[in-house]
Amino acid sequence: MAVNVTVRDIVAFPGGTAKTVTVDVLQIVPVAGQPLEGDEIWISSATTAATASGGGSIENIFKNTMKRGFINGIAISGLIDIVDSVTKIKVAIDEDIASGVDITLNQGNNLLGSDVAADLEAKLKAEAEFGQGGSKIGNLSYLNAQVRFVNSTFKIESGTLGESFTGAARSSVAVSAPSADTDARSLIGLNITTSSQILAARQIAETSVATAYTGTDILEVSSTAGFSAGDSIKINDGTNNQVVIVSGAGTGDGLTASQIQFVTQSGGAIGLATAYGTGTLVRLLHEVDIADPVSAVSTVDQLYRFGIDSLVNQIDFSV
Repeated sequence: MAVNVTVRDIVAFPGGTAKTVTVDVLQIVPVAGQPLEGDEIWISSATTAATASGGGSIENIFKNTMKRGFINGIAISGLIDIVDSVTKIKVAIDEDIASGVDITLNQGNNLLGSDVAADLEAKLKAEAEFGQGGSKIGNLSYLNAQVRFVNSTFKIESGTLGESFTGAARSSVAVSAPSADTDARSLIGLNITTSSQILAARQIAETSVATAYTGTDILEVSSTAGFSAGDSIKINDGTNNQVVIVSGAGTGDGLTASQIQFVTQSGGAIGLATAYGTGTLVRLLHEVDIADPVSAVSTVDQLYRFGIDSLVNQIDFSV
């Protein structure tokens, strides 16, 4: 059953014109693609007869996936000081970082993380709003983006829901240093990040010891595919195990195609603590187990709220 939701411009309230968004659920049988032909799927819909700025129509939203890309930083302590007036961060949403935008954060001392998050979100949206002079006019990826500050950690969420966290049509967020001026990332904990795109792209990588290990900082293995410098690996023969950091793997790092070079976690010793025989398992370690990242939208309620928010961000409440 369709539900009509009355929405208003909270900034202009009680002024402005009330508008209506209709949410519903539809059943369709696709003629191609996934799922297989003949299997029905359920789709949430969010529609409105309201218009956007300039009288343009607003495209209806139909979704049956809940994959909303995100990037998380690390927890910061205390209040935030943004001393430099040109403190910036480059953000790319649903596109490569080279196509992202440099966002300048408001200057100030003893700033609350929630206030900095609100500032960053407003400026991402402004890049897509008509009349704001941004470089992403009408781009819903930026217009519907959200920035949260929860448990002392910044999280940026894509303005779209997609079928994948990776690939050309992905829902994703990436950050980097700005093209110029002062880098804001370390101030807000986004210098060390975990993103849905990176998590979804993880692959299980494991090999085995090909020649019994008795010393040195090099393992002779069956294959170095999937291993690269900076990775953490675990060597396990069923009785003993040790975690070390890869410093090189394969011919691209000046080794042979079957060699992995490593340093211990402390970096203070060369070699493993014990000998390992042929067939010992060598496995790449990840931040978490291999699985699809948990989307920022994971319930039907959140799915409908996303649809409503997306339309509301486009509605012209002045007419």
